[in-house]
Amino acid sequence: MRLSALLMGWLLALPALSAPVLEHQLRVTLKPQAHALAVTDTVVWPEPPAQAPTFLLHAGLNPKALKGAKLKPMGRVQGAIPLERYRLELEPGMQQVTLSYGGRLHHPLDEFGEGVGRSRQMTPGYIAEDGVYLGGGSGWVPFFEPEQRVTFTLDVKAPKGWSSVSQGAGSAGEGSTMRWTEHLPQDQIYLMAGPFHVSRQPAGPTEAQVYLREKNPQLARRYLDATGDYLELFSELMGEYPYAKFAMVENFWETGYGMPSFTLLGPRVLRLPFILYSSYPHEIVHNWWGNGVYVDYEAGNWSEGLTAYMADHLLKERKGEGAEYRRDQLQKYAEYVSGSRDFPLSAFTSRHSGASQAIGYGKSLMLFHMLRLRLGDEVFLEGLRHLYREYRFTEAAFADVRRSFEAVSGEALSEFFRHWVERPGAPRVDLEAVEIEKRVLNLTLAQKGPGKPFPLQVPVVVRMADGTLDEHRVILDDERTEISLPLSGEPQCAAIDPRFDLFRRLLPGELPVSLDSLLGADRLLLVVPSGGPESMRQTYRRLAEGWAGGQWGVSVRADDELESLPADRPVWLLGWANRYRKQLEDALGDSAQLTSDSIELEGRDWPQERRSFVLTASRRGGAPIAWMAADNPTAVSGLARKVPHYGKYGYLVFAGDAPDNQVKGQWPANSSPLVRRFDGAGGGCEVPPRKPLAGDSQRSRAPA
Repeated sequence: MRLSALLMGWLLALPALSAPVLEHQLRVTLKPQAHALAVTDTVVWPEPPAQAPTFLLHAGLNPKALKGAKLKPMGRVQGAIPLERYRLELEPGMQQVTLSYGGRLHHPLDEFGEGVGRSRQMTPGYIAEDGVYLGGGSGWVPFFEPEQRVTFTLDVKAPKGWSSVSQGAGSAGEGSTMRWTEHLPQDQIYLMAGPFHVSRQPAGPTEAQVYLREKNPQLARRYLDATGDYLELFSELMGEYPYAKFAMVENFWETGYGMPSFTLLGPRVLRLPFILYSSYPHEIVHNWWGNGVYVDYEAGNWSEGLTAYMADHLLKERKGEGAEYRRDQLQKYAEYVSGSRDFPLSAFTSRHSGASQAIGYGKSLMLFHMLRLRLGDEVFLEGLRHLYREYRFTEAAFADVRRSFEAVSGEALSEFFRHWVERPGAPRVDLEAVEIEKRVLNLTLAQKGPGKPFPLQVPVVVRMADGTLDEHRVILDDERTEISLPLSGEPQCAAIDPRFDLFRRLLPGELPVSLDSLLGADRLLLVVPSGGPESMRQTYRRLAEGWAGGQWGVSVRADDELESLPADRPVWLLGWANRYRKQLEDALGDSAQLTSDSIELEGRDWPQERRSFVLTASRRGGAPIAWMAADNPTAVSGLARKVPHYGKYGYLVFAGDAPDNQVKGQWPANSSPLVRRFDGAGGGCEVPPRKPLAGDSQRSRAPA
């Protein structure tokens, strides 16, 4: 699993890993009603320890050493998780010891905010009647210092009707005792348990498994089939899948966790139709990057960006939507990252906000995209396979990633990685001048940004009158460059970086207003209505205060408390009865029309009854404005949870009390300043999608 900020602090403070691998032989009895467990753990060293071993264990578990060893408490460890340190005194020549311990281990779910309207629940360890979640960071297994990599056998006794899940191979059915075995070196041991309905089927050399809390053969079949297809595709691209199984496990709260050989998805999340083609393959790819090749977090977490590139981006690219996906990543960076929110990739460890996600996922995946374009598809894929072969089940840093690509390409990549990994910020690319002289296109390109210029290979595409394309890559590693490009025919238009291949700051004409324009702002004003039914006023107030809770720069005011709307910050209006709704209507212009009981959008009239609406617009000379309204309190409560996950969209329509999304769309961007037309016509300069990294030539049936 990718580590949370909750666990990261004390894990980074531990001594560096050493080569020896410990073996744990665990026998566990789960006691959900008592929030407790009982464990016997036989620990085997590869050779007798040279000095007295020390380990960390969750506080209150009262360990005892059996047969020839003495245990000495060394006190509590400061940190978010209650841990105690112990020292083992072994007889000479001993290289195994058996520990017996048990007691209460239960941390109720805590809510962690990640921006306006966005939060997630987390716990290091949870044992209760609704399920068991024990991550290695909870201290349920002794964590020996300095050795960390472990193999294990795990016998689990759970309540009748329950099943357990851990890494590796093991029982996939119900039973009073289940055994899990993992001989590949792991950085921690996980244990999940609950009243599951288990399905499984072969998936090439491994097995696909599904654990659902309610029997649903159709849903299980979709995940089983998709698992086999994805494992085939990703193994062909990156190397053989390392584990004996991959399991989709339904959690008892909303999560999207990726552990070695399984993923833990929340009950709502796993039933969303798009998850099978987005988050689910993302968690599978983490078994190569993050759970196959481990991350040296002290040097920055590269695995999230590479996983997003080889899963989320790849699947979009196979559908011809790669450029749109990359533009969305650049837009998130533009909306969420500014000033003090920016930091280099070398400082990224895990996602905890919109800004950290835009950098650690978005900027990182763009690094790998630019690297692919520089080296070519085949060399890029060979670099991934080299990284996987050389560092499987060991830690790798960005420097090790670089060395793998240098080894297969023969190129020196130190400068490329130094700029994109160690520096914060993104350059802005401008097209300052364009001139056609006979059969030559003369361009002046410039870049602006923090510090020295970034090393850019700028894509330039010229579309001819007959539809053919001239494609070039122009070196821009200074503040300004002038270049002359030969033309193969009569030019119709020219575009700079039309497929959004560079990590850069988007220009105003490329950046349509969206929900992220408001959700990512440094300051935001939420305006609740003073009129309308009391039940709706109270519901809007609760939504606004919930979104504003704990968020610096977010304020809530009633519409009758304002003489006018401020222009220096985004404003989000709530409710049909909001007295400032007319300002939203004026800002929308012809994009949408509001009446007293309906909205005209996308050429269709949408009645107010049983529907909810979210609209954004640009204000002339001011920050963006948004409006959200529903016709009943239940729908508003649903919007509070759902709307922040639609950040890239400019308008939304929902139906019912849930409510369920019916329409989502992006407003068209204005004319891009990086496009020039030579035929006197308006509009952009369309170019076809790039051939995907894995397309029809791949044998896999994974969805495109």
